[in-house]
Amino acid sequence: MWEVVAPPPPEPCSEPDPTSEGCLTPTALRLHDAAVARFGAPDPDGPLRSLTCWSEHAWNPSSDHPAGRACDLFPTRSGRFPVGDELGAGWAMATFLRDNADELGVRYVIWQGRIWTRGGGDRDGWGRPYDGGGVYDPTDATGGHFDHVHVSVRR
Repeated sequence: MWEVVAPPPPEPCSEPDPTSEGCLTPTALRLHDAAVARFGAPDPDGPLRSLTCWSEHAWNPSSDHPAGRACDLFPTRSGRFPVGDELGAGWAMATFLRDNADELGVRYVIWQGRIWTRGGGDRDGWGRPYDGGGVYDPTDATGGHFDHVHVSVRR
């Protein structure tokens, strides 16, 4: 007889978030640290322009940010559609997160109007089209995740 094993409970938001006054789960903090190790500390002139994780997200309480399970990696300024090197840096970040999803505990990545979910595969290119989840305008630079790579972790 097969025994059904429940998934482990979510990790607590117990670690200080280096990007805010909030907290992160241990998995999200490891992901943050891996991104900084790979792309360098946030620098307005570097590939990783800014990095934010915990946020209250009052406009979207179902977001993983207030639970300390999400980070946003910006290869360009907020509100701007990246081009050239910035666009390439964003794709490098999204690819790094996807390629290391098992090790980093990634649940999903949103970038360039597309969402990639573990086990979800690809449809018409990388991931599948992102519709904004009923909260965001998917044609907007920020709402469609064109100006940043959003990553959520499983725990």
